[in-house]
Amino acid sequence: MEKERKVIGVMDPNYYAFLVTLERLIAHACPSTVYNGKEYEIATKRMKCHPYDVLNAWTETSVIMNRGAHWNRHRGSFFEILCPKTHLIYNMFSFKAIDKNAGYGMMNNIGLKVPPTWAIPQKDYSKMFEGSKSNLQKDLIFEDHEFFDLEKIGEAVGYPAFLKPQDGGGWIGVTKVNNFEELQKAYDESEDKPMNLQKAVDYREFCRSVGVGPQIMPMHYNASAKYSHDRYLRNEHQAVDFNFLSPEESVEIRQLTKIINAFYGWDHNSCESLITDDGDIFIIDYINAYPDSSLTSLHFYFPGLVKAMAKWLIYCAVVGRRNGYNFMDNWPKFYAVREKGLKEGWDYNKFLDEYEKIADEYWHTDEFEKFCSKSLADFDEKALEFFASEEFDSILQEDVKRFFRIESERPAKYAHYRGIMDFWVHCEKERLGK
Repeated sequence: MEKERKVIGVMDPNYYAFLVTLERLIAHACPSTVYNGKEYEIATKRMKCHPYDVLNAWTETSVIMNRGAHWNRHRGSFFEILCPKTHLIYNMFSFKAIDKNAGYGMMNNIGLKVPPTWAIPQKDYSKMFEGSKSNLQKDLIFEDHEFFDLEKIGEAVGYPAFLKPQDGGGWIGVTKVNNFEELQKAYDESEDKPMNLQKAVDYREFCRSVGVGPQIMPMHYNASAKYSHDRYLRNEHQAVDFNFLSPEESVEIRQLTKIINAFYGWDHNSCESLITDDGDIFIIDYINAYPDSSLTSLHFYFPGLVKAMAKWLIYCAVVGRRNGYNFMDNWPKFYAVREKGLKEGWDYNKFLDEYEKIADEYWHTDEFEKFCSKSLADFDEKALEFFASEEFDSILQEDVKRFFRIESERPAKYAHYRGIMDFWVHCEKERLGK
């Protein structure tokens, strides 16, 4: 049988366990596969920062998991040059063009539920006057900007609300305000960051769902947990709740994430949703090309995410998937559906069903699922072997050591995560009938 080598490029600057587990899982579960009568050898390669020939940039990889490249100009420009030659996990050009506010407006335009949100210019420009370029920077302020009434904006959005930086990032700088006085104080303290004021949603359930291609993983989320690595625990006594969403809510959450990711061409992205007592689902944060993928954060959900990424990378490498040259190619399809639905009086779920068809066409969902059933038929069984192995346990121990700096805490933390991983293995055995 003819054999071809496919190389998967991997990069993740922050999450040790995610990167190493992904590499070793692929090596264990899928060193080779067969597709359309041809055998493919699968290998991974670390995408390290290095000098490159700008005019003749080249890569042997068929797909690159480029988590975090948008934070490194040198590496990011290298990946951008490679766009016609390999598939990048998330479209870097799209992510550069779309910020949180654009995302809020665009998703509202196609009828998804977004809380009232106003964008507010930065409070303090003083840092722009520092240094030798102060005169040039002063010109960038644009003296024709208008005065505005913050109190009226607060009334338009409604209280309680959240004032948060437009560029987001790990809840840093987010303040809940209950009235104008608190809003004014928080805005005065926001310094040089453009801010958003978004109405708070009185929710019953906070869900963060992560998408990898057409694979969507809803996870319960506790935003009030003291430590960020405890936010995916159901509560202090329970690691995971399998029934925190109703069947209808689960379908809608998955649809929303899949639709958003297909709209922008992002293979890997997370979506935060708030579910009210009335069953409405509001999307509040869904422009995130670097979703939390830490073992210490995701715990029970971690193996599922790594498996999903491995499957999608292998699929993209073998079938030769490529980013489109225009990330807006699908937009007219979404807008045409919106216009048709408004004319015909569709309900909300009908819109989501039709949008999902566009998303499934973009992700080639049927082709991917057939690929998994045939070319990755024993992948789940081999993944179970890996996550039950001493090799994965050594990754877990190292990750606990790296994350928890106080040595005396580590034995208890390791036991905590070891127990959760053992429970995942137990659940996976039941699912696979082992």
